[in-house]
Amino acid sequence: MSLLPLLAAERDLRVNVESEVASSNTRVEAAKARLARADQLLRDQVGSLRARETAQEELALAETALAAARARLDRINRAPLESDVVVTVPSPIDGIVRQWHAAPGQLVAAGAALFEVASLDPLWIRVPVYAGEIAGIAPDDGAAIRALNDPPTAPARHADRVAAPPSADAASSTVDLYFSLANTDRALYPGQKVSAALSLRGRESGTEVPWSAILYDIHGGAWVYEQTGPQTYARRRVEVVRVSGGAAIVSRGIRPGARIVKAGAAELFGTEFGPGK
Repeated sequence: MSLLPLLAAERDLRVNVESEVASSNTRVEAAKARLARADQLLRDQVGSLRARETAQEELALAETALAAARARLDRINRAPLESDVVVTVPSPIDGIVRQWHAAPGQLVAAGAALFEVASLDPLWIRVPVYAGEIAGIAPDDGAAIRALNDPPTAPARHADRVAAPPSADAASSTVDLYFSLANTDRALYPGQKVSAALSLRGRESGTEVPWSAILYDIHGGAWVYEQTGPQTYARRRVEVVRVSGGAAIVSRGIRPGARIVKAGAAELFGTEFGPGK
């Protein structure tokens, strides 16, 4: 962007610049005449080479001053106020312009926002966490970020924990954690919702079962079907601790090594509680 300070134009500015152009033109003509005399004296062997070089330098300086004066007069003819006071405002970072706060030709006050630039690499991820679980989160392990439409088998993106101004939401009893995520492929956008998996301190024991094997009844209870024999299945009540990708971590209700129905559990559930029962 270019800023043009709102200044009063000098009354005699054009007259002064035109006078400067005329004076510079006169000095150029005089310098050319002195250089011609120095050349003639040098050819007649009554002048010196030093005098000729001095005349050449004076002509070059006069021509430079004349070119500058003509350029200034040209700027005044095109835009009188833009002659010497235009200020270019570059963007402080590389990114995408998200919003303009000023239109071309608009008057803006000192300190006003002109435009908003968003850098898409890296992105900061804000993760609200229940305040009662903050102490159990590992501070240095970062977070595994996935888009909401990613399949469970898609690899997660690693984001590093960053220090940010503290923020929280008292209504939901959550504290915000911030993570920095590389986004060189521009796959994620500002404001997009993602899922974040955080690492906890210490270790816990549990049994991993496929997430597709978990069934919920109308009361919110979690169940799985265990194969106890050929074409024989038993429904087991389980307690799901958490879900990670395509797996569910069960704290109790199923023994390690049990054969669990992964596909078709809903059909077994319907057969057990169907119209014929």
